[in-house]
Amino acid sequence: MAERRKLTPEDIYNIALVNDARISPDGSQVVYVRTELNREKNDYRSSLYLVPSAGGDARRFTGADAKDTMPRWSPDGSRIAFLSNRSGSNQLWSIPLAGGEAAQLTDLPEPVTAFVWASKGDQIAFVSKADQQKIDEAKVKADKGELDEPKSDVVRITRLRYRSDGTPGFLDNKPTHIWTIAAGGGAPKQITTGEFDDGEPDWSPDDSHIVFVSNRNEEREKKRGSEIWVVPSTGGEPAAVVAGVTADFSNPAWSPDGKLIAIEGHQNPLAGGAIGSDLWVVQPDGNGLRNITSALDRTVGDHSLSDTASGASVGLVWSPDCSSVLYSLSDSGSAHVRRANIAGGETALVLGGRRRVMQFSASADGSKLAYVVATSTVPCDVYSSNADGSGETRLTSVNEEFLSTVFVSEPEEIHVPSQADDHADIHGWIMKPIGFEAGKQYPLVLEIHGGPHGMYANAYFHEFQLLAAQGYVVVYGNPRGSQGYGNDFSSCTKGVWGSSDMPDVMALVDYAIEQGYVDSKRLGVTGGSYGGFLTNWIIGHTDRFKAAVTQRPVSNMHSFYGTSDIGSTFGDYETGGTPWANTEQFIKMSPIAYVDKIKTPLLIVHSEEDYRCPIEQAEQLFVSLKMLNQTVELLRFPNESHGLSRMGKPTHRVERLEAILGWFEEYL
Repeated sequence: MAERRKLTPEDIYNIALVNDARISPDGSQVVYVRTELNREKNDYRSSLYLVPSAGGDARRFTGADAKDTMPRWSPDGSRIAFLSNRSGSNQLWSIPLAGGEAAQLTDLPEPVTAFVWASKGDQIAFVSKADQQKIDEAKVKADKGELDEPKSDVVRITRLRYRSDGTPGFLDNKPTHIWTIAAGGGAPKQITTGEFDDGEPDWSPDDSHIVFVSNRNEEREKKRGSEIWVVPSTGGEPAAVVAGVTADFSNPAWSPDGKLIAIEGHQNPLAGGAIGSDLWVVQPDGNGLRNITSALDRTVGDHSLSDTASGASVGLVWSPDCSSVLYSLSDSGSAHVRRANIAGGETALVLGGRRRVMQFSASADGSKLAYVVATSTVPCDVYSSNADGSGETRLTSVNEEFLSTVFVSEPEEIHVPSQADDHADIHGWIMKPIGFEAGKQYPLVLEIHGGPHGMYANAYFHEFQLLAAQGYVVVYGNPRGSQGYGNDFSSCTKGVWGSSDMPDVMALVDYAIEQGYVDSKRLGVTGGSYGGFLTNWIIGHTDRFKAAVTQRPVSNMHSFYGTSDIGSTFGDYETGGTPWANTEQFIKMSPIAYVDKIKTPLLIVHSEEDYRCPIEQAEQLFVSLKMLNQTVELLRFPNESHGLSRMGKPTHRVERLEAILGWFEEYL
């Protein structure tokens, strides 16, 4: 075995990511996506791989120099449809299992973002911002030989929600529609129209209708909502299944007998992620809406956070006899798969453990499962099992060779009482530095997650491992506001960001100090998004930290309301109103209001195309601290969005990690 070494920022190039494990209808094979960072092109490359579900050698199935993602088996298992940018933008492709060239099915002026096979396998429904009327108008002009008039670069905005973080080209002024296309290709047909964002389609068992997610409420621009609608698969007038001011549902899945639609969500759209989702069922005509998992008081869906997981949607999977539904659940720092009995409401654990189980699928007869697993020391691998979770088989070991050459730190799980008056139980982890020696004291870095309604999990986090490799104790956890610990825990931060949750994370820090190996004079703190907010808040309320790195933070709740892509909805709920009606509250909740108390040397890391927490949040903080003659630097990343740490350009991700290490090295 090669001698192990310490991790470096550039080791992100050595980590392969696997996701979206899809088992074949007959249960014999699993197709999955493998993604690698391409140093030469400063980008990512993804290919589809196949592996026997019983175990064996995996083989690369697509080989284009592109990003091939979202593989989906045809119902008969003879073909795999997928998305690829090999023709420029993400379009729908199909390839026979027997081999051969992939065929491009769509060639639209806008990317395809999601799709699903029809039950009979002769059609595919997909989602795109393309609009048939505009396509037809462009074709008529082209047929007439008319040249396009020079277009102005001035953009007229009419929609309140006109941009979305991570959307190329900044503006998100076009609605998404549901389309269909024959499985063998041909002319696609637009099924839904209007100024509504329609997505997440699923076919009825007889292929006569498509269920989808939308928000067609008259107040849709001002209020969050997520409704369930059904439309004839040949086009026509959509009918509401679950709609109105109490609808916040997604992920519809039609039962095999066509009698029910399973959905996940809750009935308070304003709260968004502050309230945990449940599993529900409803009849296609809208009757019989019923909550199946309310007794669990845990969040349906995977809300785990990581900087190495390659994302893919997690669906709801019906059993063939329609008696139960498989779903994902966020529970106390882990993501599990459970089975819910539809008639009685009982739920049973299928895939558990101190780990993140994600992106699962089932064979046509429901007897076999495929899924992706992450642990605290292994980024991700593909697994299979029987329907009850027995017979688990690890199908890939994509990072085993690399991990055998480096040191990784095994996090220690802890529970500590909060420093708040209620002394609530706070769940967290401590990572000791590589080369730890008893009797020696080390600097500590507190990591704070975003959301605030996300969840640190039993999953690999490269940034944490990197800090441990450089000699830091790393402590992190899930303060109140986090998902996975019940609705009371996740929703109690409304209107009290900072004051409610700072006592939780400080309890984690003091617990680590009590262990005797932390130098209390060398404490650092960092976090991103909401974690950046809390970093700013903490250093404005205590001088205990000697260095801080705030990443993509919120610093001013008042300006966040009008500049963030979610500010007017998310900001409204989380602060308890609008800035003109609650000015004092917005100021009270803003770290910028306490900037004159900040003495901690601060590095601000922000992306210039971050529309979730716009860069003006960083600029205000930077200018204020410079005017106060404090130690502060602003690191701006061009052409990057809010997701820089997870999916930014590889060179920028390396530079970001180097900057964090450099700041703590200098001041700790």
